[in-house]
Amino acid sequence: MNTFKKNSLYLAVAGASALAAGSAQAVALNADGLGNVLLYPYYTVREPSAGNAYNSLLSVVNSTSSAKAVKVRFLEGKNSREVLDFNLYLSAKDVWTAAVIPTTDGAGIFTADKSCTTPVVSSSAASPSLFVNYAYSGSNDDKAGTSLDRTREGYVEIIEM
Repeated sequence: MNTFKKNSLYLAVAGASALAAGSAQAVALNADGLGNVLLYPYYTVREPSAGNAYNSLLSVVNSTSSAKAVKVRFLEGKNSREVLDFNLYLSAKDVWTAAVIPTTDGAGIFTADKSCTTPVVSSSAASPSLFVNYAYSGSNDDKAGTSLDRTREGYVEIIEM
């Protein structure tokens, strides 16, 4: 069953487009076609009917000769609630890779990459950094369910700081 709401994704993409087109120029695309926001429109670790769950693999490339600091945010697919965020620091011409994998209750992430993250992202597939439900449970309950299962699909925002 696909519980991902396409409207959430469309709103995220439309919001990023509005930022790029707005007069404030908060987000801009330079002449080389490079920008300072990256939206991975979909990640999933759901299990198809045939078995074996999917993994979602990510890579972020700093194509400049300057170091970069970026905010990485994972948002679940029902109501775009944040399930994990961290800062990623890339040196010049650096590439960072990671995998979103299924866990017992939801999803998690790990990386074998040596780029610095704050907080630290796990380097072990056996013990990934777990996605959390704080943004949609307890006093933040949005009535769409509080299970960690919601973390199994969503999208990723990567924003240059």
